[in-house]
Parts: sequence; structure tokens; C-alpha cells
Amino acid sequence: MIWFSLLMISSSLLISISPGTHIALLVKVQAMDQQQQGPAKPENFRVRPMTSLSEFSLLFEWAVAEGWRPGVYDAETYYNQDPTGYYLAELDGVPIGAIGTIKFGEDLASITQYIVKPPFRGKGYGYRMWQEVLKKIGDRNLVLESVAAQRSNYEKSGFKSSWQTIRFRGVGRTDDHVISNAGDRVTLTSVDKVNFDDLCAFDQKVSGASRPVFLKSWINQPGSIGLVAVESIDGTGQKREYRIVGYGCSRLCYEEYQSTTFSRKIAPIYAETSAVGSQLCNALVATVPPGVPYYIDAIDANEGAMQIVIGFGVENVEQVTHMFTKWNRVQQNMVYGLTDFEIGF
Repeated sequence: MIWFSLLMISSSLLISISPGTHIALLVKVQAMDQQQQGPAKPENFRVRPMTSLSEFSLLFEWAVAEGWRPGVYDAETYYNQDPTGYYLAELDGVPIGAIGTIKFGEDLASITQYIVKPPFRGKGYGYRMWQEVLKKIGDRNLVLESVAAQRSNYEKSGFKSSWQTIRFRGVGRTDDHVISNAGDRVTLTSVDKVNFDDLCAFDQKVSGASRPVFLKSWINQPGSIGLVAVESIDGTGQKREYRIVGYGCSRLCYEEYQSTTFSRKIAPIYAETSAVGSQLCNALVATVPPGVPYYIDAIDANEGAMQIVIGFGVENVEQVTHMFTKWNRVQQNMVYGLTDFEIGF
């Protein structure tokens, strides 16, 4: 009796003949495989610049799904600052990832909203996108906010760690908040009542970045509230002169994916002293409707700011590390709330 046993090993065919003499033949079957499966389809992966506000909005929708809670109108603000700063990764023409590089002048850029859609993670697409985009940024100082799990990867790309940014979550209350006394000469006024150039100069003094286009869009987002702390320096009555010693904003942000209600982000809060910082925090928190969540991103490098924010009975919901490649010009002692995780200052 003669019988055949066929066993596929790798791309070879093992043929055994029994009983009696055993003959083993290795037969290459690569040609057979190709005939059965056809030629391998080449991977069509590319990274290209986003070209419209609608594509920016797609990325922000992904960010909401990730639980990042961006501002409702942040996409337009970022687009106004740098319409060429966002990139889309596509596989066979389908968007699978994105990353932002918001440029501020010739020497600074924020790496922001680095996202790969869940089904495509762990396959190397994110790293390929990262490599492509870094080539396009130029010789700038780069800043970002990193979760702990990714910090070592950014260090391999030359990033250095700075402060820890802690996101605090509170809820609007009906009771009155105590406003610290910042001195008789300090007054809080609406952001539209001060000279915009003066506001930009103060913002740059704290953030280390010139960003008038960004700031103009930021303070004019629908539903936002902007307050400026001004100090009288000379004169009396209508002839008084003032200087800006702090400012802060509150804006609408997404609370949950597909939620029909909005929370608030109080950001930034920049102030020359803790007294002014406390006065701004109190005034802006007081604008949050009862029962509505709000968020403040404080930095551990400013202990006074941490104490003020914690005093509102908030909870720590997230923590990231501020990282940079060349320099850090932020006046940390004047930051009582970052502009945004996505900006980094």
C-alpha cells in the first residue's frame, strides 16, 4: 500500500512516501503562492498638509473622542494662527492620523494634537508621520505636553523635560467666592476695554511668544469672557494712565463626546503677583454657571498658583510634562493657568 502525506513548511512542500523507502523532496512553492494570491498590493501611505478649516475640524472631532476636551472654537483660532501647520496621514486615501505644528514666528512651534486612530495604532504609522512632519518644521524650538508613557520617546527626539502641568476640574457653584484684595489700584476690566497692543505685549512678556493673531481670535471666541487686571500708575480721573498686570479668559469647551452641553476652560491666567492671580481666578470661576464643570491647567513650577487653584476644591484629573528642544522662555512665576495643553504655554 502506498500513501502520501503533504505538509506545508514555510514556503516548501514536504512529500513522504511510505512504506519502504522514504523520499523527502523540498519543492519551492513561491510561484504557486503568487498564482493563488496574486501580487502583493503596495501600501499607499502618505502625509500631507491639511488644506481647509473643515479638515482642522475633523482633527478636533477626533480629539473630543479621545477625551481631550478642546475648546468649541479652538479649531478656528489655531487655523487663523497657522493655516499651514497641520498634517493629515492617509492610508489608501483614508485619514488615519494627524498632527499639528502651530508656528509662532520664525523660531517657535507647538507640537499639538498628535493622534492616530485606534485601529491603526501599534503599526508604525504614527512614528512615520512624526518623522515626516519634523522634517518640515525647520530649525525651531519645539514645545509639547507629554503623557508619562511617551516621555522617553520624545527624549529620543531631543526633547527635555520642564514643569508638570496638572489639569484640575471643578464645578460651578452658587455660593459667593472670596476675592483676594490685590490693592486699591488694581481693577478688573473687560478685555475689549484695553489697548490690544498693550495686551499683546503683556502676553508676550509671560509666554515668551509673539502671537497677536492667535490672541485676537482667542479673546473673541463666541461665549468667551476676558478680564484684564490694570493698575493705575499716574494721573487722576479720566487722565489716569494704566498698565496691565494680569489677564485671564474663560471659553466654552467640550465635556464629553457627542454631549449637548459645554463645560468651561479658564485659560490662560497670567499675573504679575499671586494677589492678582487670585483675583483673576476668583472672578473667572465666578462666571461659571452652577453645576457646569470647568478646567484650569496649572503648573507645579508656580506653587502659589497651585495653592490658589486647589483652594477651589477642584480635583486632579490629568497630568503631563512640559517638554522643549532648545529653550524655555515662559515666566513660570506669572503663570496661574496655561493657555492650553495643546499650546504648552
